[in-house]
Amino acid sequence: MKTKNDTVKLILALFAFSTLFLLFSLVYSSIKTSSLKDLTEERELFEKSQEHFSILQNNMEDWENVEKEYLKFKDTMMLRFEDFSKFRSKLEGIFRKNGLLKNKFSLGYKQALNNEFIKVKIQMKLKGTYDSLKEFLYDIRNMGKTVFFKSIRISGTESDLTGDFSMEVYLVR
Repeated sequence: MKTKNDTVKLILALFAFSTLFLLFSLVYSSIKTSSLKDLTEERELFEKSQEHFSILQNNMEDWENVEKEYLKFKDTMMLRFEDFSKFRSKLEGIFRKNGLLKNKFSLGYKQALNNEFIKVKIQMKLKGTYDSLKEFLYDIRNMGKTVFFKSIRISGTESDLTGDFSMEVYLVR
C-alpha cells in the first residue's frame, strides 16, 4: 500500500507541478504579450512623433525661407527711404524725356505696415500727347522698383491729353 500511496503522491506532485508550470507559462505569456503590445504601441507613437517633428521642421524651414524671400524682395523691389530723392529726380527726368507738363504735383507721407514702411502718395496732373503719356507709364513700369498706380484718368484729344495720376510708393526704412 505504501507504493500505491507513494505513486498517488508522486502523481499528485507531478499534477501540482504541471499545474504550477501551466500557471507560470500563462502568466509569462500574458506578460510577454502585454510587453510586446506596449513596445509596439510605443514604437508606433515614436514613429508618429518623428513624422510630426519632420513636418514641423519642414514648416519651420519654409517660414525661414519666407523671411529670406521677404528680405530679398525688400532689397530688390522696394525703394529705400534714403533713395527717395533719386526717385524724384528720375521722375522729373521721365517728365522731361517725354515732354510732359506738370499742372499739379503733390506728395503725402504716411507710416505703413507697423512703421516698417513709409507710404508716399503722389498726385499729379500731366499734360502731353497720347504717345508721351503712354511712354511715361512704360518708363515708370521699367524703373525696377515697386510703384503702384491707384488711379489713372486720361481726358482730352490724342494730341492734347491731360492725365490725372494717383500713385503710391512704399519706402523701406
